[in-house]
Amino acid sequence: MEGDRPRYFPDEGDVPASPPFTPGFGSTPPCLVGRDDLIRDVCALLAGDPANEGGANMLLAPRGLGKTVVLNEIEDAARAERGWVVLAVSGTDGDPIAETHKAVVRAQESWQKAHGDRAARQVSGMHLGAAGFSVGVAVGAEAEPRRTRYGDDLRRDLGELAGAAARAGTRVLLTMDEMHAIPLAKARQLGSYIQHIAKRERQALAFVGAALPYITETLLADRKSTFLQRLTVHRLDPLSETETRRGLREPIQMHGSLIGDDALEVAAPAIAGHPYMLQLVGDRMWRAAGGVSGTIGANHARAAVAEARESLEDHLFAPTWQSLSDTDKRFLAALANLSAGGDSPRVASVCEAAGIASVSASAYRRRLLLSGMARPAGRGRLKTAHPSIGPWLLRAIATASVRVPEAPCPASDPGIMGARGSMNGKKAR
Repeated sequence: MEGDRPRYFPDEGDVPASPPFTPGFGSTPPCLVGRDDLIRDVCALLAGDPANEGGANMLLAPRGLGKTVVLNEIEDAARAERGWVVLAVSGTDGDPIAETHKAVVRAQESWQKAHGDRAARQVSGMHLGAAGFSVGVAVGAEAEPRRTRYGDDLRRDLGELAGAAARAGTRVLLTMDEMHAIPLAKARQLGSYIQHIAKRERQALAFVGAALPYITETLLADRKSTFLQRLTVHRLDPLSETETRRGLREPIQMHGSLIGDDALEVAAPAIAGHPYMLQLVGDRMWRAAGGVSGTIGANHARAAVAEARESLEDHLFAPTWQSLSDTDKRFLAALANLSAGGDSPRVASVCEAAGIASVSASAYRRRLLLSGMARPAGRGRLKTAHPSIGPWLLRAIATASVRVPEAPCPASDPGIMGARGSMNGKKAR
């Protein structure tokens, strides 16, 4: 009988309008902690003259530290507080030039509906003074050319949009997430367009990108692009323990529940300042305690930490491991092995265990730091960036779910593959 059918969905009254935690990459949490000062600093730079320092910015952080969330917050603030036209693009969406042009065309169409017909108008001069924008405009109506493909007219159309925004007393903010994925030639091309519009034509165009830290050794190391060289870089740090506790407690209290100090004592150290891990642990604790009807205790926190670590391994550690070079993998595996007892080994010891020449020690140290899998631990020492990385990697090696590449000359190298039995056979703690 239908009346005897079990019910699977919770009662609507038991489900809050929005959950207290959002464990998804790039999802803005209801309570964003530890990032207000950074967002305020970037917005203050964007509010200045776009042609000067601060008109072009770059957010750098390893995966899971919240660079996309910060970028989204800056976009929302530009729209809500200043009424700016925001063009949001991702570096992983095909051709970045074409995708940027598509966003510009969509914005032009929206602008035309809101402000009337669009003409080929160019801002011939712009000055930002105490009273705001002073704009000189040269107007020349021109038939819209037939568009055959995106990208060809990006500089013209983006400049035209920025000019229209300036005349209305506002600006265009172009943002690009995952910028490390852009080919160098495309980055140079896009940068030259932005720089020409903002600096030479002095139009109201600002830029904020977001990328993984290794971009400092790729795109940002390019000496041929003055745009890439002049980007103001902002680095996102891990959350403090105080911020972590606040990021757990406040969303739970906002949703009518409580979390005990015993639960915070379990959860906060396991999160290790990692915003994505905070959202994972918070979400799992909330669910384990029954949502708004329960109080979160240490037992819920322990179960949540275990489940969150598994998710972190699958969605963050494993993909990052796959993106490393063979030598980087050997270096990280050696670091995990030498750190298993809680030590922070010297870089020279890691290189020796990995079969890497000591002359290359500083280079591989820097590469692992940029990957977000390691962090400094005092002069000449390293540790894994998150406490769960080492145990996960050692367990994955022991179960053969990941493979540590062979050293180039195993016969003459006593590296980790030379000591293969002890390395690959060691059990994770």
